[in-house]
Amino acid sequence: MKSIQTLELEGINILDTSIKDVKFLLKDFFINEFFPLHIITFNLDFFFNTKINTEFRQICRSSDFVVPDGKGITNILRLKYAKKVNRITGNDLFEMLLHIANEERLKVAFIGSSNSVQSQLSAKVSAYFPNVSIAASISPPANFETDSAENEKTINELAKNNPDIVFVALGSPRQELWINKIKERIGAKLFIGVGAVFDFYTGEKKRAPYLLQEIGFEWFWRMLIEPKRLIKRYLFNDLPFFIQQLNRIKFE
Repeated sequence: MKSIQTLELEGINILDTSIKDVKFLLKDFFINEFFPLHIITFNLDFFFNTKINTEFRQICRSSDFVVPDGKGITNILRLKYAKKVNRITGNDLFEMLLHIANEERLKVAFIGSSNSVQSQLSAKVSAYFPNVSIAASISPPANFETDSAENEKTINELAKNNPDIVFVALGSPRQELWINKIKERIGAKLFIGVGAVFDFYTGEKKRAPYLLQEIGFEWFWRMLIEPKRLIKRYLFNDLPFFIQQLNRIKFE
């Protein structure tokens, strides 16, 4: 892949570029590269998890394609490097990759979420991107990767269908850990963990209003929608961590 500017954050090299240039880079990758690329959509929660999960930290550090997903990370980078940093979300990348797949007539695979969401997702992608082949649409059992038989079943189903792009919606860091373990076995060119993107794309969950996204309060919207699951993550983990990181950079 062509050399691009990155901003280093504790050993993690985060792309400093525009969404337009990201699409150019990815199209170039599909034409010229022959190895599995693992895209990391690096947000504040990812950064927090690199502090407590050594394996996840190493995956983020070794990835060739880490994008700044979320105002928390772009604000930290802006303070550290005294420059504006473009936010590139998993939702942006999902649709961008579908457009590329449609233009290049690629095969995609969807892993994760419920059977209902998978059904809606396949129908919508087929309607809007007629040149995209859906190689696999899999809603594996809960914690399937801890069951060797279920894990092998999922891997084998993926591998036999030869996808070019694999979208994995298992939540982070679980999806990144799984991708890292299986990516060499599938034969796909690109893997990306997409979290709740399938749910947002199908309308199963509603994204925050545009204004909240722009001012960096999408996390607050999501917390209101799913308080039991997200209050601890956002209020007790990520928010204090964010303040800590800002203070640390200020006094470096």
